[in-house]
Amino acid sequence: MKKCVAIVGRPNVGKSTLFNRLLKARRAIVADTPGVTRDRIFADLKIDERECLLVDTGGLVFGSEDELQKDVGRQTRAAVAEADIIILLFDGQSGVCAEDGELARYLRRSGKPILWVVNKCESPRVIERSVDFYALGMNEIYHVSAEHGEGIVALKEALAELLPESNNVVDDKSGAAAIRISVVGKPNVGKSSLLNYLCGSERLTTSGRPGTTVDSVQISLVNEHQGEAQEYLFLDTAGLRRKARVREKVESLSNVATMRAIDFADIVVLMLDATAGITDQDLQISALAHEKGKAVIYVFNKTDLFPANRKKLLAELREDLAYRLTGIHKPVVMEISVKEGKGLRKFFPTLKSVYDIYSRRVGTGELNRWLAEVVAAHQHPLIQRRPLKFYFITQARSAPPTFIFFVNKVKGIKADYIRYLENRIIDHFSFYGVPVKIFFRARTGRGKK
Repeated sequence: MKKCVAIVGRPNVGKSTLFNRLLKARRAIVADTPGVTRDRIFADLKIDERECLLVDTGGLVFGSEDELQKDVGRQTRAAVAEADIIILLFDGQSGVCAEDGELARYLRRSGKPILWVVNKCESPRVIERSVDFYALGMNEIYHVSAEHGEGIVALKEALAELLPESNNVVDDKSGAAAIRISVVGKPNVGKSSLLNYLCGSERLTTSGRPGTTVDSVQISLVNEHQGEAQEYLFLDTAGLRRKARVREKVESLSNVATMRAIDFADIVVLMLDATAGITDQDLQISALAHEKGKAVIYVFNKTDLFPANRKKLLAELREDLAYRLTGIHKPVVMEISVKEGKGLRKFFPTLKSVYDIYSRRVGTGELNRWLAEVVAAHQHPLIQRRPLKFYFITQARSAPPTFIFFVNKVKGIKADYIRYLENRIIDHFSFYGVPVKIFFRARTGRGKK
């Protein structure tokens, strides 16, 4: 999985500004008022060929705290406990204070790699005064100005040295041929019970009390399908709850672990409580997985608790799911009862079928024959009185299937026509249950750039 990097510091030292600067995007709200950042903010950061999960935290203050500051501190301490690497940010203009020393001692006890960074170093005078921070016991200080971008390159280089290369961020147990599966969902929907059933033993602790599973648990299983053995690496995760309901430290950690598990997986098995229906939280988990380009299988559990009109209720759930999902055409749905072992015979065949679709590659010739048909059936409106010409299409990658259309003009392509192409490519090549990404590139003619 990707390393987790947390930016930590006192209130108003510029953590969100540094977060935005490292991402080269305005993802966190920035203001001069302390305490603007209250919840943790997550984003994927890529430095050359190395990747990490970057976390922006609220200001951490020890001692007397009001109720709001206690909640912010709890979130920040959870981020520190979950992080693999810590960026400790100081305010160069205000200099060293007692809270900085307390924070440095607290983070040093974690035993994790720390990058000591002094912010707001716009002037040589501030840089000269920053030598006082060496009294806190660090070996090297990085001077930056997050507001103006000074010193960011050196900080990124130092961070990159602590990160593994992207192609090495794979568990050694998984092997090259293993299909990685994350089992996610709200608390107490039966995630651990499902994996216990698949293992044939009580590998994981289960309970009717929500929150029994705290950290992600990896399980390797081999299933034989049509005479061919296939290895699966399962990750059982704690339930992902809304931030407003996260109160305990361990539960805060679970949210980070779930997001990292989604990032690690090829296929996300989203378990839903059939008796509770589809909630906004279920849709948020689905959107997160889809945004990260993961195939999703929607599993309705606890169907044994339905009354006599079970088929009608399940049909209504399927219809509601298809209506409320965005970006997923004809979702792959399973209806099971882990308690009674119903519907699980098709579980592994469904995983293998979805993965084959997810990793499928379509030949360029077949794609371009398809393109000629769909463009002839429905042409794009004129763009500045000129027709949109499609030269050819190619598949750039699989997992998820990604396609590039080469056209004469990129600017002005309508969103509804993009959706038309997405739906047609999904229907024609049966990319059901997996995200399909399409991009456009301009080609003005032979020999021209």
